[in-house]
Amino acid sequence: MELIHFYNIADGITAGTTGRGNPSTENPYSGFNVCHYVGDDADAVTECRQRLARTLRLPVEHILCPRQTHSSRPAVIDSVTDISMTEADAVVTRLSEVAIGVNTADCVPILLADTANHVIAAVHAGWRGLLAGVIENALAAMKAQGASLPCAKAVIAPSICRHCFEVGDDVARLFDDCGMAACIDRTQAKPHIDLPMAARMKLSEAGILPENISDSGICTRCQNRDFFSARALGVNSGRNFSFIIQHCSE
Repeated sequence: MELIHFYNIADGITAGTTGRGNPSTENPYSGFNVCHYVGDDADAVTECRQRLARTLRLPVEHILCPRQTHSSRPAVIDSVTDISMTEADAVVTRLSEVAIGVNTADCVPILLADTANHVIAAVHAGWRGLLAGVIENALAAMKAQGASLPCAKAVIAPSICRHCFEVGDDVARLFDDCGMAACIDRTQAKPHIDLPMAARMKLSEAGILPENISDSGICTRCQNRDFFSARALGVNSGRNFSFIIQHCSE
């Protein structure tokens, strides 16, 4: 596959998700990985980050991603700074020519842009963070930076699909308790959760217009030769980087 799967969110925006590229071995880190805290070789990660920076025509210091902990915390960035040790699961900024992003390997990455008000965000929504309110908190942070949610566009980047995301009854009950029974498939031996559907529900309930939400439709586990998948490769594996950049207006 191509190194980056790009999305057409809006004029003046570059957004995409890195894939594995062409993994040369069965090693779970083989391929293209820019995540700095999942056990990959540090030199390999640095090389991948430099390659990504060249592709995006940005200084490598302008690729910003926090250390994700499945929390509901957003980080608001108002200057180019190293956030690699900042614990957060969403990044919001008004900066231009900076790639903010999140690393995932089955969880749901969400990229958002309000180009009218010059606010962008990247969100990491695993099932824990999703239930804890990471999407709502990220959108609240966008609004605090001047965004108008009805003007915002959202893309749900590659993540695990309903058919692949088997969970226990305890997790299914949590989704039931949060009013998301529609996201639970109980037709199989164990419950399955539709995380992209849950993300769409959360986005629309918080103020993003349904027609402004698009979905890549790509399952990381189904396509684990193209994308990293923790369910397929194990937790000790690489990550897919979903990023968004807003460009300076002329």
